[in-house]
Amino acid sequence: MPFGPFILQWRTPSPNPPKSTDLPSGITRTYVQTPSGPLELLSAVPFSLKDKPPLFFAHGGFGCASVWLSYMTYFSSRGYPCYALSYRGHGGSWYSSFWQMYFTSRHAIGEDLVAGIAAVEKLEQERRKAAEKVKVVLISHSAGGALSQYVLSKGMCTVQGFCLFAGVPAFGSWSCYTFWLLSAPINFYYRFFHSRYLLATTKQVHDAFFTTDTPTPVVKELERLLSPYESMCWPMQGLQPFVTGPDVVSRITGWRSRDGDKSHGPAGITPRFLVLAAEHDVLCTPPVMEDAAKRYRAAFHHCVRVGKLDGVSEHDARVEDDKDGELRDGVAYAIVKGLGHHLQNHVDWERGAEVVLRWAERL
Repeated sequence: MPFGPFILQWRTPSPNPPKSTDLPSGITRTYVQTPSGPLELLSAVPFSLKDKPPLFFAHGGFGCASVWLSYMTYFSSRGYPCYALSYRGHGGSWYSSFWQMYFTSRHAIGEDLVAGIAAVEKLEQERRKAAEKVKVVLISHSAGGALSQYVLSKGMCTVQGFCLFAGVPAFGSWSCYTFWLLSAPINFYYRFFHSRYLLATTKQVHDAFFTTDTPTPVVKELERLLSPYESMCWPMQGLQPFVTGPDVVSRITGWRSRDGDKSHGPAGITPRFLVLAAEHDVLCTPPVMEDAAKRYRAAFHHCVRVGKLDGVSEHDARVEDDKDGELRDGVAYAIVKGLGHHLQNHVDWERGAEVVLRWAERL
């Protein structure tokens, strides 16, 4: 693709933020005002006020809030208040110039994520007439997973549940980019100057984000939502490890022991951390995600031993998995069969949603 630079967008979108697109019934758009600019926030709030935690969906690189529309409709119809944010330079949020975005740091984008979470906490507090802000359940995809681990590890926010949804692990992410290893040397100069060069065509988007049998119109629908350019600092700052494990786990609240029953599973600890993999993901592959789950399980039990998780004792946490004897309580791991990296945008997106729902019902 020698003429790639000429088909990619280098100019700031106009108007800025871009003109709003139509949304499905039941989903509304508002904006979170920040010192830098307005951020798009999509909401799907059930009419009935049920005792279900609010779900906050965080997109990955080149994504936006709209990649979660199917999940928002699915979960809100089951009583869950749903919210999804577009960071700066994505979706309907404000855009910086090409080079300003290129050098935007992970911390700056993390501040956008935290601003969105804070806004939702306030909205849910007012909606429920609660005395305190209501913590969200954070569901983060791809590079948004790495971003979420960063803000949690830095103590920038606290959540009542965290799903690493085919998300880039924070223990070093080199392995998530091996899919592009062979083409990277050929496209090095283009990649250096434009962050979207390896996702410039429908085929490239298809190969990286979907299974081989995914219909082209489905791929094009996601391609339409992708941002024209991206921060290069954001992924580069995650290549090396930047969390210890306990620093993330300790920012999740609500851990508690439970008695065994049919609705909540065996006796033990409520699993407030879910690591979710897609069977055919070529970026955050199942082995990569399973390794992350093992590391976070170890971190969970470390936090229990040193008393960082209120209401949980070592005795509560000593529940072993029958299959291989590994301690699995507190951190759940699951593989969604038949899907690729963008689980939420596949034809059979319900497969992943059903796994997340079963987990959310236990919180």
